Amino acid sequence: MGDLIFFAGFRLKRPCPGLRIRIRVGVPQDTTVDDRVVHPGARRCTTYPEGVSFAMDLQADKKVELDLRYTDEVGNETDGPATATVTYSVSDPALLALTDNGDGSAVAASVGPLGFANVHVDVDPGDGGAVVTGDLPITIVAGDAERVEIVPGAITEVTPDEAPPTP
Repeated sequence: MGDLIFFAGFRLKRPCPGLRIRIRVGVPQDTTVDDRVVHPGARRCTTYPEGVSFAMDLQADKKVELDLRYTDEVGNETDGPATATVTYSVSDPALLALTDNGDGSAVAASVGPLGFANVHVDVDPGDGGAVVTGDLPITIVAGDAERVEIVPGAITEVTPDEAPPTP
């Protein structure tokens, strides 16, 4: 953790102004066994982000709270739709267990293996407007060292196989 990942790209102006979503990431916390369970009904997303402006590393024994921040097309923070339905999904549930809190927030917990997973969110405004989406790429990295293993080297002779010559 602590690496900075910089993404650069171009943003094309849409023909009509729209709402954008940015996923707000909380402080990573230690996980429990219950956090690592894939919940029934968890959705798997198959899309990967284009033009993502933020990515994060998450240690294999941590979880992180996710919240939404709505912005207009030029990046100004704004209120989200009051009648919105928020649906989270993850590209690889074998790496990240996703818990939807039912209030527009979620918790992403590392399951254990290292790798890459994308958290995707769809927000249906509920008023017939366009569905707004957001993505958060997460790279699962090794946690801090908590155990040590002694690794033996090659076995070598201590005494020669042949007896020394007698005087």
